[in-house]
Amino acid sequence: MSTASYLLSQAKYASNLLALGIIDSFTTPTPLDPNVHLTSFDGVPLEDVSLYRQLVDNLIYLTVTHPNIAYAIHIISQFMVAPQTIHFTVVLCILRYAKGTTGHEI
Repeated sequence: MSTASYLLSQAKYASNLLALGIIDSFTTPTPLDPNVHLTSFDGVPLEDVSLYRQLVDNLIYLTVTHPNIAYAIHIISQFMVAPQTIHFTVVLCILRYAKGTTGHEI
């Protein structure tokens, strides 16, 4: 019987996502504040929703090795049709969290 193990990492993918230069150098300890309750009417509508959609799509793929962001991604993906500024702020918060966890593996 072999004791071989496998590690799954998306460190390169996460680094490439963060290399877009959208977020600052800070990290955050949680992907989403548990007291945040988002609605479709929060904030001001985004003028260009393509960046929001691209980031959310990339974050969905990142949940393969970061299951701890799945709930936050579930929340923000509900606003893909008409995202508001507050929803984009939450995406940035998740990216800051991902920046601090790029070395995590499954």
